[in-house]
Amino acid sequence: MEQKKPVEGFFGRHASDYSKSQSHAHGLDLTALMKALKPKKSEVALDVATGTGFTAVALSKLVGHVIGIDVTDEMLWQARKLAQNEGAVNVRFELGDAMKINYANSSFDIVTSRRATHHFTDVPKFLLEAKRVLRQSGRLGVVDMSPPEGAEDFSNKIERLRDGSHAEAFTPSAWKAMLSRAGLRLVSAEVLDEPVALEKWLYPVEPGGREEESISLAWRSAPDRVRHLLKAEFKDGTIMGWTKSRIVLVASKTP
Repeated sequence: MEQKKPVEGFFGRHASDYSKSQSHAHGLDLTALMKALKPKKSEVALDVATGTGFTAVALSKLVGHVIGIDVTDEMLWQARKLAQNEGAVNVRFELGDAMKINYANSSFDIVTSRRATHHFTDVPKFLLEAKRVLRQSGRLGVVDMSPPEGAEDFSNKIERLRDGSHAEAFTPSAWKAMLSRAGLRLVSAEVLDEPVALEKWLYPVEPGGREEESISLAWRSAPDRVRHLLKAEFKDGTIMGWTKSRIVLVASKTP
């Protein structure tokens, strides 16, 4: 039996948990993304690493047709169930890889990826693939965690302690540089800050386990600068929560 990759293993185990996540379903970043993209009923969209389908289903209410792709069967099963429950008949879900999108050049008006790129092994390659499948003047919309400058190494460290499939989350300046190198024109960028309690940040990982222990230990030795940048809150020397930042980006494929 072929062993699952870390991403497929983690999300396969937690697909049902993510399907119940109110943050993924109704987060302010989803509203901000839809507003920035300005979708039209005449357009066709692709949602990459669609997970349990919240972004794809939201798009389906604003465009003509949506395809959601993901590498994890269990997540796609939850996405199809969501679409059925929402009566979203203009969306379909398929297995697909963000680094090798299995669609022809210039197939989509919109490509999105929300809360997923920190799991991608090669984000620049994904950006080139997104550009390839976009039509001229099409838009790429990305939402992902984006630590402030100076806190990125620590932020990525604790994310990996929580979830071994985490690859890298990029600062806003790193995102802008990658988009430029991919030949995509930045249209808008907004950073949303959200204070999170440790237990909420851990979800869907259960509190009280080795992950929480390792993360608490890491926070005890975190430099003062990192604590300040992430607005960390401690009680009796124990980390209680901090501020998580997400960037909402829209970029355009120009002739």
